[in-house]
Amino acid sequence: MNRRLFPDELILKSANEKIDYFKDLTVAHPKLMKAYEEFNNKISVADKNEILLIFGPSGVGKSTLFNRIIHDYNKTYLTEMLLDKGLIPIVGTEAIAPDDGRFDWKDFYIRSLTSLNEPLINYKVNIEVHSRGIMPTDKSKNAYRRAMENALIYRKPHAFLIDEAQHISRIARGKSLRNQMDTIKSLASISMVPFVLFGTYEILKFRNLSGQLIRRGIDVHLPRYKADITDDREAFQSVLWTFQKHLPFNNEPNLIDHWEYFYMHSVGCVGNMKLWFNRTLDYSLSNDMNKKTLTINDFERFSLSLDKVEKMADEAIEMEKYVEDSDSENERRERVGLKLGIGTNKIEEKSTSQKSPKQRGRVGERKANRDRIGVDEFKDAKINS
Repeated sequence: MNRRLFPDELILKSANEKIDYFKDLTVAHPKLMKAYEEFNNKISVADKNEILLIFGPSGVGKSTLFNRIIHDYNKTYLTEMLLDKGLIPIVGTEAIAPDDGRFDWKDFYIRSLTSLNEPLINYKVNIEVHSRGIMPTDKSKNAYRRAMENALIYRKPHAFLIDEAQHISRIARGKSLRNQMDTIKSLASISMVPFVLFGTYEILKFRNLSGQLIRRGIDVHLPRYKADITDDREAFQSVLWTFQKHLPFNNEPNLIDHWEYFYMHSVGCVGNMKLWFNRTLDYSLSNDMNKKTLTINDFERFSLSLDKVEKMADEAIEMEKYVEDSDSENERRERVGLKLGIGTNKIEEKSTSQKSPKQRGRVGERKANRDRIGVDEFKDAKINS
């Protein structure tokens, strides 16, 4: 298929309109769609106080998945929202990276209340009962938290999504990482709303904090494409080809012939490649709105350095080994079984059956190999000779 995929009239539009068109473009590639389907399947059977982790390497497309889920839920429940003005089918907010190395829960609660369309956010106070009657206390973190819990109960979302959730792992000195996860667990339990944490592999720190958290947790892995796997390689090439077809130029650029270059400098992550394309297009059209096409030289200006690429690749490969586990399913099953005491009888029976049975003689019967036959007689003969 040689025709371009962007609207024909876009050629006559301004540079800013062309840039905005491409920035808004999302491609439903196989790994993204698989993670999307897995999320829908797992959230549909999750308990109301469940905690779900969606993780992958930096730039793999987690934020795209985050936005896609919110968009589709709002579209699906449009009729219900019209009938129930208080309903918000799904809520999402971003966990902001802390400036001082400590995650700010008060700021998180305020941002969450904004996402929940909560009125009078700046006037949330705690109420205490005194001898003079009911008195408001100063605004505090607890007041905003209580307001968030009530808003979740009232708005009845199917899930609460947190993007960039690895920022929650930034903790103050003297506090443990478990305290951070306990806060999320408590929010889910009180509001009876599942919490979904989107983040890099860092959020796996949360997963194994305790048996209780593991029991209540569900994982969705959104991995990068791997060039040594045929299906992955072809899928990545297909995404690159789609981007090439959507670039709004008179002459279609030839990028697919350079797929290895694009793969290497994106580490096989579609999100990295899309951001790279956005920057290249923005710069190119802003400097020459009549530019006819793009070449590989245009993209080299904004490609990640090999030092950054190598660091990202090392981190991704290391965590992939941790997540996927190199052991076979049978080896893993046997290992877990032994820890739980399953199969120990079989091992004992096997070791017993491998031992050769000893032949026992009758009681009182001497064994021939106990007597040194002929040895002493041979020594005496040598001495007397």
